[in-house]
Amino acid sequence: MKSMTKVAITTVALLLAACGPSKEELARLELLAQEQARIAAEHAQKEAKARKQRISSRLQGADLHWKNKDYLTESNVQALFSSQDKRFAGLTDEELEQQNTYFVSYPLQAARYQYKKGFHPFNIVGIRSLPNSGPYSSLFPDEAADYAPGHSAKSVVEFTLQQDLEKNRLGQDVLMKNGHRWVATVLNFKNYPALKSYNRDWKWIPGVFEDIKWSAAPEKTHAQSDTRALEVQLGLRFCTLEDRCYSNIDYQGHPTHAVRAEVMSIYVGNRDSGKLLAKFVREAE
Repeated sequence: MKSMTKVAITTVALLLAACGPSKEELARLELLAQEQARIAAEHAQKEAKARKQRISSRLQGADLHWKNKDYLTESNVQALFSSQDKRFAGLTDEELEQQNTYFVSYPLQAARYQYKKGFHPFNIVGIRSLPNSGPYSSLFPDEAADYAPGHSAKSVVEFTLQQDLEKNRLGQDVLMKNGHRWVATVLNFKNYPALKSYNRDWKWIPGVFEDIKWSAAPEKTHAQSDTRALEVQLGLRFCTLEDRCYSNIDYQGHPTHAVRAEVMSIYVGNRDSGKLLAKFVREAE
């Protein structure tokens, strides 16, 4: 008798399963799917709005600093490294905020026009491209590089913020013997798609010898580069956590003090005319 009851129960269960979900269950599932789609659409709209506002704010800040030439000062650099360099202690009451963006400017030096390829390459004066994080591995840890075959640590770019300088025989400013350097280090935006470009004619050049190229006619590029007034403006957000954002290394006999940073925006323009030629901006938070 018990075995017959079990068989009957199993048969009923199989018949119910074969019939599929009821109309009420299907309606409930449909309403649930609609609610999930609505929530996802609202989330996407909020994300898009926040992204648009973020980009607009970064571009406005970069425009203002380009116009006013409001760049990081020696006092700012001292404040940035005061927690790491005892010589800067007490020199300034300033404090750089980690969430703020600070701007620096570097000359853009033209190389020879590549007539066969149709572009003009340029180098940023004051930049040093490292093929991997190397000496700055503590600032840019990449655990995958330790075990993945053929995988190397991420490339890093170093920007000079301040140096110990002296005059040479020609009256030029040169790095002092055994002089200290203070630099900002960032993941190499030339190799990774971290920045959105607003000008198709300007593209970054991966590698260590050249930085950016302008795909335009030589007459157009020479009109800008011949005056030697081209500049690159960077908007940087510094990581100021004392225990994880700073590193001290030796570079060719020069004690080098580094802080990790992120690039928020990059402008390329002619300082004499004030004309902007290219804009790049970070879209992510």
